[in-house]
Amino acid sequence: MTPHSSTLSRALARDANNFDLVRLVAACAVVYCHAYVIQRTDATDGVASALGFDGAGSLGVYAFFLLSGLLVSASFDRQRSVPRFIVLRLARLLPALVGASLAAIFVVGPIFTTLTLHDYFASGITWRNLDYFSTLVMKRGWTLPGVFEHNRFAHDVCAPLWTLPLEVRCYLLVLVTGVFGLLSTRKGSLIAVLLAAAAFSLRVNVAELHVGWRDFAEKAGGYSFFPEPFFFLGMLLYGWREHVNINGLAALGLMLVFLVFRDTAGAQALFYLAFVYGLLWVSATPSLRRWVPRHDYSYAIYLYGFMVQQCVAALAPRMPPMLSILVSAPFILACAALSSRWIERPAMNWCRARLARSAARKLERDATAESAPTSAADLTVRWPPF
Repeated sequence: MTPHSSTLSRALARDANNFDLVRLVAACAVVYCHAYVIQRTDATDGVASALGFDGAGSLGVYAFFLLSGLLVSASFDRQRSVPRFIVLRLARLLPALVGASLAAIFVVGPIFTTLTLHDYFASGITWRNLDYFSTLVMKRGWTLPGVFEHNRFAHDVCAPLWTLPLEVRCYLLVLVTGVFGLLSTRKGSLIAVLLAAAAFSLRVNVAELHVGWRDFAEKAGGYSFFPEPFFFLGMLLYGWREHVNINGLAALGLMLVFLVFRDTAGAQALFYLAFVYGLLWVSATPSLRRWVPRHDYSYAIYLYGFMVQQCVAALAPRMPPMLSILVSAPFILACAALSSRWIERPAMNWCRARLARSAARKLERDATAESAPTSAADLTVRWPPF
């Protein structure tokens, strides 16, 4: 390891990384990309024009999934508790989601619906958005009656929701492979990723009891690849964390290799390699630590960004994308700050406090059991000993 390099293991130490900064940039990249697809203009995402295969939004989602695979694997390995893992994952996803859905139903909907308020609140479509199981598991997005009817993305309130079920399924893969102790070692993580890749490759239709191979030609609009493999790569990187050296010169070298071969058949794979390693370098380099935000607003920005941008598009559908970003940004940031301050952090702190009290009570019971006097019945020799 050179004097200017570090290991991924060291970067995973608390307060020794820039993961929140990377997530913030990723969320902003998604907002930037959405401005070009929401507004009715001929302008195109500059990143997509430069690369020719992925835009800023897809790269932001890939970054989210990569860091999630890395950090969620670390979380399970640190907790070694299925109930605790499930509670913390739900505390991460659900409170902000509930807050965003309530904001959509009771603020955005009444303002922008073309229906009367009576018809709006009487519609079953309005209240279907409170079905969080469908949102997190079944890929059901949010639509509100009479809202955004004339937008380019008609009726769609929160398009980024399509990634949440993918994230939940990845969490389940971490849970299953973690229970069998496959996350913390190099060989174990390799087996875990192979199992995850096999599960990802299969398309299962339970209703018809049909199992087949995924059609890899089917990708989300604007995406040239899939988010899940980046999550799996994050899982693998966690298993190899002690052996992954992060060096700025190596990151620069990989990007130069991509630029040299950008017109070849392997350009996309080379870019992803440089992209992933570059994210690790940005996450680990100490010189960027001063820019790490005090609080993590990325998830809330991801949820509220599209919603606010749809509101702007409803009022000014042909506004230039960059101007729409400037108009939307203060409202997105305000929603994210309120969500973080009054919903996400209190919910997470409450869950952690409850888990800590539960663990303390368990330790107290164990200590009491160990210190209890042994009765004569306990000393009786029993045979056979089962």
